[in-house]
Amino acid sequence: MTTSIRRNTFVLKDPTLPGSSSVPSTGMDRQNIMRLKVNRIALVQELRVEHITGLLMESGVVGPKDLKKIESGRTPQDKARILVDLLPTKSKDSDWYKHFRDALQNPDGSADTRRRYRLLVEFLDNTVIHRPTSQVGRFRDSSYHKNFRPLSPLHDGDQENGKKLQRYQPLPSITHKTHRDDDGIKMYGLRASDGDIGADLEDGLSMLSVDSHRNMTLVKGFFHQWLPTPDNFRSLIEIDQNHQQRLMSSPNPEDQLLMAREEIALKNLRKLEVISALARRKQLPSGFELCMCDAVQDILSQSELFHLYMKHLHTLEEADVMLVRDITASYETVLQMLDSSSMSEIVNQVIQTGLRFASLLIAVNKFDNADGVLVSTISFLKQNSELDSWLPRYHAYVKLMQARNLSCKPDKAQSTYFDAVQMQFQIQMMSFGQNLIQQGAMHAETSFMLLEYGSIVSALGWARRALMEVDPEDSAAIVRTLCVGVSAYCAQWLVSKAEMLAVYAVQFAREKFGERHPLYIEALQHFCQFNNEFKQDAVGLQAANELLDAAEKTYGCESLQVAYAHRAISKARMCMHMMDTDDYYRHAVEAVRIARACLGQRVPQLHVFLHTMASALQWKALHCPKEVHDSTLRWAEGEAKLAYSLVTETFGEISLKSAQMLLLLGQIYSKMNQHPEIKEDLLDVAARHLTQAVDYLKLCQPASSNYLLLGMATLGTFYKIVMKPELAVPRFKYVVDHAESTGWYLKWMHMCFESLASLYSSMGQDKEADVVQVKLSHWLKANPVTNNPVDYSRLEKDPEPFANFVKKADLWGAALQRMMAVPSGKTLVKVGEDNDNDDNDEDVVDKDDEQNAAGYEGGSPVDDKGDKVPE
Repeated sequence: MTTSIRRNTFVLKDPTLPGSSSVPSTGMDRQNIMRLKVNRIALVQELRVEHITGLLMESGVVGPKDLKKIESGRTPQDKARILVDLLPTKSKDSDWYKHFRDALQNPDGSADTRRRYRLLVEFLDNTVIHRPTSQVGRFRDSSYHKNFRPLSPLHDGDQENGKKLQRYQPLPSITHKTHRDDDGIKMYGLRASDGDIGADLEDGLSMLSVDSHRNMTLVKGFFHQWLPTPDNFRSLIEIDQNHQQRLMSSPNPEDQLLMAREEIALKNLRKLEVISALARRKQLPSGFELCMCDAVQDILSQSELFHLYMKHLHTLEEADVMLVRDITASYETVLQMLDSSSMSEIVNQVIQTGLRFASLLIAVNKFDNADGVLVSTISFLKQNSELDSWLPRYHAYVKLMQARNLSCKPDKAQSTYFDAVQMQFQIQMMSFGQNLIQQGAMHAETSFMLLEYGSIVSALGWARRALMEVDPEDSAAIVRTLCVGVSAYCAQWLVSKAEMLAVYAVQFAREKFGERHPLYIEALQHFCQFNNEFKQDAVGLQAANELLDAAEKTYGCESLQVAYAHRAISKARMCMHMMDTDDYYRHAVEAVRIARACLGQRVPQLHVFLHTMASALQWKALHCPKEVHDSTLRWAEGEAKLAYSLVTETFGEISLKSAQMLLLLGQIYSKMNQHPEIKEDLLDVAARHLTQAVDYLKLCQPASSNYLLLGMATLGTFYKIVMKPELAVPRFKYVVDHAESTGWYLKWMHMCFESLASLYSSMGQDKEADVVQVKLSHWLKANPVTNNPVDYSRLEKDPEPFANFVKKADLWGAALQRMMAVPSGKTLVKVGEDNDNDDNDEDVVDKDDEQNAAGYEGGSPVDDKGDKVPE
């Protein structure tokens, strides 16, 4: 394992060593502990506990309880980290370090494993643990030299061979209390004991010299140095007292657990804050790289804390402390230093650092920064033709797709998709490459991208494949896939399946991650999306309020997730026609305000918030005084126009999203009495926008698309209101002729049947009206009014195993097999309805599968025109 970077990389470590307060240790024990700490990253990344725990059990270092604790880790790195933290807690009589070193030299593994572990042993053996007193002569500030004097000169032999350094008197002892300097700045981690002063210097993060009264920071690597902390240094980050009080006073135990995580995250970031201050003042040793120091590595190793850094990063950026920019620049510098011709251990470590750093940036909503880090990583990996570089390159492509999807850059996400497919093909062409990658994550991002473009059938196909092929051991990928599936099923109006996935996503995220985690918030947000689209009941409003509470507590600051929660409440109230108060409007305003503060003024992600805001203003205009009616609608017009310009720039003029914005603009103009800038009749302006929207939908959606039918229904209703039945009838007739049964009652579609029948009757065409009534009776029979609300207690139940859920969901594969098993000339009979919210529906053939199984040929999804999509 190359050490060229590590020798010039300095780390800042936790002042508290595992077990140091309860287990008496000798000087040698403390040196062994320091060896583990200095090489912690390499041990955690390279070590697989199953290779050495057998030998450690035999030697008595590890017991059954210890083994159970180690096995509780979710990943190999977690297990290695637990073992590395556990070893220093053993008594000196166990000779734990000797047995650990022996186990590394004789692991239960392959020849390659033994070779790699020998490198770990070399790392441990070659780690130089200087006595802190030997570092004082290295300080550049001469004011420190006067505090020390040599005890005796080296003898001539030592001077000649240069193998020993001068000896100095020990540093003055440190008092047992926590010190503050004259400015009231708290010193970090000051501890003292009556034992060897070296233990205090090794364990401590900073010290205060009695003589000089200077705050010192220990910078560690292969060579450790005490360096002066910047004068008048004061941490800029802290936990907001109101946020802390809100968590601590909550009866929910999840909030107390969140508070403990907040403190860990704050402690981790404060270490990095000190190093950043040293770096800005040019006080770090030559060769220091911020991205590879232990402070950064400790942060990146705890993915469950990523989202908690968001508020602190914002605080630091407001003070012009750009940690993200500095770490990114350091990472790019390290990539330039590395030899790209081989995938050595150090190269793998750097690449994994980049991937984890990108995950952190995505978690704190810095999608553009994540994009830059991943592009740099991919560019570096492209220079290497070794097979070992293919898999991390594929993972980088998938993560880049996610970052670009979330930042609403579908064109860039599409180009990344093609790169990922090409990389996937290369890997799978190898004889051993068939089982190396889990494709579920990429399928989920593909579905998300296609849904943004409005390719609904294709998006549904990829969502289904993602559910079937997602890694069953990756809980985070499962939640992401379930959420993408909810959106895809909602877009296709497959309500029963959308409900099944939405409920299970919340249950699964709650069990795996708890109620104070971004993935639970994402799952609850998609349940609100489903409810606001179809159920539109009090349960949706309750879930939206819970979503807002969870988002505010989890992030502790204004974030995109909080903005989405406000938007969900606003939509829920508008869907339920709760206009007695202005809460629907207030939450819409908050959503736009927070989104603009987090994203900026003209970014594509704003369009969903602007659409909700314009809709809320449209409702508000109907309930406000007449003198402000038109001005409120003009405000709504401005927000809708901005949303329309954003989606046309991002998705093109002829797209599903642009058509939806035009529909909203047409409805706004239809309600106006006058407009100071528009001289023509406002009803003509409204008709032009609505007609243009329908024309766009005809071009980008299939004939039976519910989005197209809804646009037709909106235009037909407009013509009916303005007393133009000759124009309304063909629009309503199109809806009636193309209406497909989904098993779900849609009020607006029912209205189209009745409106068409009444228009025919008013025009004296009773025969045509009777035909429409017959069609309506058939449609109501196939889509009965059985809107059973989702019991909120279902969301709080424990989920069934994911494998059982996928089987129970009876996705396209099972439905296709059933249809193929039907003899020629027979009809597939629906034997049940999945609307009873029970668990006994494994034998149900539901209409979602009956309708869509024909859209798949041998497991491959087809596009909106029926053509097979190349994989």
